Amino acid sequence: MSAGGVGLELAELATPFIAALVALVVTLMFKDYATKIAKGMAFKMNPAFKEGDKVILDGERALIVKIGTTETVFGIHKKGGEFDGDYIWRYVPNERIPGLKIEKIIFDATPEVNERKIEQNGHKIDTLIKEGK
Repeated sequence: MSAGGVGLELAELATPFIAALVALVVTLMFKDYATKIAKGMAFKMNPAFKEGDKVILDGERALIVKIGTTETVFGIHKKGGEFDGDYIWRYVPNERIPGLKIEKIIFDATPEVNERKIEQNGHKIDTLIKEGK
């Protein structure tokens, strides 16, 4: 047998193994991507959360900015430390969403919001009194 014949025989033997390896890699890549999309769609279809909701994300007040197919964006006002007062976007891969502690804010009971609402109601009451109602 010549060197060329040995090379051809080795190529014929190795080709199925290489094809199987490539198919395995592609399948694993697709599986990971399909899992990301499925978890993103499950979070997007969850009626408890939608874009624009105020939530508490792992102990920090946040806003759901965008729920995408592979990641979700949360807007967070930083308090304390070097970034005090900064508004940041936190990008969270959707496969991590089930492991996060997310609580939806139903009623905003922060003193600043309440003071503003009390002041607005006071103005409305004053207007009603002036109008004689």
